[in-house]
Order: sequence, then C-alpha cells, then structure tokens
Amino acid sequence: MRVRGAGAAAVLLLLGMNAGGQTRQVPETADGYHFLDWLGTGHLADYTEWWYFNVYDSTNKLQAIFSYLITNPASQPGGVFPLGISEMAAVAYTTGGIVSEEEAYPAHAFSAAYSAANVQIGGNAVMAVDADTYRITGATRDGRITWDLTYARTAPSWYAANRSNVASESWELMSWLLYMPEASVSGTLTVDGVSYSVNAPGYHDHNWGEWDLTGVPWNWAQYAQPGLTFDLGDFPNKPGGVASIGVNGQRYVFQNNQYTLTHTMWAYDPVYHLNYPTQSVFQANNGTASIALTMNVQSTDPLAAPLPPSVPNAIIYEQTAQYSGTVSVGGTTVGFSGNGFKEYTALTQ
Repeated sequence: MRVRGAGAAAVLLLLGMNAGGQTRQVPETADGYHFLDWLGTGHLADYTEWWYFNVYDSTNKLQAIFSYLITNPASQPGGVFPLGISEMAAVAYTTGGIVSEEEAYPAHAFSAAYSAANVQIGGNAVMAVDADTYRITGATRDGRITWDLTYARTAPSWYAANRSNVASESWELMSWLLYMPEASVSGTLTVDGVSYSVNAPGYHDHNWGEWDLTGVPWNWAQYAQPGLTFDLGDFPNKPGGVASIGVNGQRYVFQNNQYTLTHTMWAYDPVYHLNYPTQSVFQANNGTASIALTMNVQSTDPLAAPLPPSVPNAIIYEQTAQYSGTVSVGGTTVGFSGNGFKEYTALTQ
C-alpha cells in the first residue's frame, strides 16, 4: 500500500511513527485491555485478545514462550466457544526436550485493566510495574513449568496494525502492538524441577480484534539484537501483512507488496497430518531500506485450540529459529545472525 500527503501523515500517526520512520511514544494504556472499544461491532463472539512474551536464553540453552489469552469474553452465541474461554499457554524448549502446556479456564477466570497491561488468568498474571517494566508470573497445573520473570523494554514500541483486515470477510480485523520489540528479561524459570536463573533478551507483543479463530492462517517472525529488531506478521490468505526492521532506533516498514516470504524446506506433522516449514527465506525492499534473511528452524511445537479432533482447527507451529541475513540502509549494508522465534499456522480440514 502506498500513501501520500495528508493520508500518509494519518497512517504514520496511526502506526506510532513519524515520517522518517522513527517510532513515536506509545502510551502505557495502549497495552491494556481493548474489549470495550469493540462493543457494537456485531461479532463479539469472535473477539480474541492475547498478551505474548518470549525469552531466548543462550547461556542456559533455554527458550520459552508465554501467552495469556481471552476469546469471546462476553460469552456471546455464534463463536467457536459459545461460553467463552481464557487460556494460558507456556512452552519451554530445553536440551532435554520440549515441555508444552495449554490450559483452558472459564472466561470469568480472566480479568484485565484498560489502563495498563495488568492481566490475570487464574493464578497466572501480567503486572505492569511501570510503562517500561513488566513482571509475568505463572505455573502450569501439573507444576512442570513455573515462571517469575521481569521484562524491561529496551527498544521503542510501535503499532504494526490497527484494525487491519486479516481475511476475506471485511469484519475480520486485528490490531497488533509490539510493545516490547526487544526486552531485557531477568528472573527465574523452572522446568521439570530444574530452576534456571534467567538474564537474557526477550520480546512482548499484544493482539486483539475479531476474526474466525480457527479459519485464519498466518506467518509470524521475530528477531532482536542490540541496535536491530525484525518482526513480521503475514496473512497469506488475505493476502496481507506487514514487516519492519528497527535499526539504531529508526524503524523501516514494509507493506505486503514490498516483501516476499518463501518456505524452502518442510516437515510433516503425523499428529495433525499437516506440513510445516523448517526453513524460510524473507526478502524486502521499500526503496529506503532492504533486508534479506534466512530462518532455519531449530525446534517446533504445535499448539491448537481445545476442540474435538473432528472439528476444523488452526494449528500454530511455535518455532525457535536461527536467523542470518543482511540489512541495507542509506547505502550501508550490515550482516547479522542469532536466535529468534517464528510461527506458522496451518488449518485442518
């Protein structure tokens, strides 16, 4: 999408950016709960919102993700879950294997503040200490994973999408806020009785809106190192999506007609009878900046909504990946490599 004149200024303001690509200040309230903003839309049964966190601890050879989710919070008829559910998901990737837990709660077990990212699902919580510091805590019901981690924002926030259409139906809209494109994570993570003292990089974002929860596939990717961040949210069936790189505090955005994502190697999932990528190549150029990178998957864990096997579902392949690539800005090209995360979503029949 190309924007000009007053329209361009409006879009940049919406995304929390100025005309040079620099991220503007995003208020703490933007990371709070958004359900009331969507009242009267006619699709509240399809409303879903989640707060996502990850950490990549190379020292301990440990990676983990945590998600705090609510869908159909008002228990309206017509959605995938007519009574509404909340869900806590945690996945730990260790040298001994992957420990993965998805735990559903009734909608009334969920609470969240509109003023900041203060979220509660049962005994699992996100607490906004201040605008730049969060504490996340939780434990799986079986005790295999417990966490008490503090996230300190180290890169500027930005809006990747505000009510962006993600499917063929015009009402299927999603907002996406990267509140912490990069964070410094500290605290304790315990997996199967082994306690890790964490001091490592991490990431936090936030999605909300109305769409068919089991009918919209996507690709997502995230990488960060000091002075450089990369993120991608791609909806292949729209088609739609957006990607960006942050270089030394300056952000460069690529619309879906300015990038390509090609899955070059695949594996087969014998449980869900689906293929998922194990290598992906991303290339983008917006005339000001360009990026070329390869993502080689290290570990994969499939997550699915708690539905009967006979019901169509969306399978989210949560993946850790090794990134390598180059970024070119203003005639200068720099290489980068390191570890990050990605997702690939496939739909069952």
